[in-house]
Amino acid sequence: MSKTPKVKICGIRKVDDLKVCVEEGADLIGINFVSSSPRLVSPKEAEILITYLYTSVPSFLRPKIVFLFYKSSTQYIETLLKNLQHDYVQYVSDDSLAPGETSPLYQTKDSRIISYRVRGNVNDDSLHFLTSDLLILDSYKSDAGGGTGESFPWDQVSEVRRPYLLAGGLTPENVAKALSQTKAYGVDVASGVESSPGNKDQELIRNFIRNAKQFSYNGN
Repeated sequence: MSKTPKVKICGIRKVDDLKVCVEEGADLIGINFVSSSPRLVSPKEAEILITYLYTSVPSFLRPKIVFLFYKSSTQYIETLLKNLQHDYVQYVSDDSLAPGETSPLYQTKDSRIISYRVRGNVNDDSLHFLTSDLLILDSYKSDAGGGTGESFPWDQVSEVRRPYLLAGGLTPENVAKALSQTKAYGVDVASGVESSPGNKDQELIRNFIRNAKQFSYNGN
């Protein structure tokens, strides 16, 4: 059966960029609350984006909303999750400040996404400790939780069968090749569709989504 990859556009800050994501059929959009990121949005800016999705986009066309946290305080996370609508919460696996599994802020397995930064060959067994239905497999950089624009050798994830979004250094030019090589459930991009850090390029967004969605593979 032919499968079409899921596409997540991360670090959306402007409604006009969000509109392009919707028009092209993005499956998920990431709203970044990481203080060190050039894609950081304020709670008010996030509210504007979310309001647009819920008032102007039919539910069947609405991408899922993912909140990104890294090195964020528990109080900050709690306030945002309480006051803003969202579908998923994304945490980085080695974030020492992330809520523990017993915290309600950690969400349930099907409503959290854990990002794991790859530093060598991995497989389902080595990733079994990551307790979410969907993973993000990203490149590693010691001082960043993601969005580095750097890729990693894709053959390092060739044995992973559980659903994951491939991230790290993806662009409109290489996304089809990445999917062909990894057979990933989907892809996640931030800097690869930007003209400068934090500033999305709408043409790059369009091309990335189209190139990813045109690719399909026969899944088992």
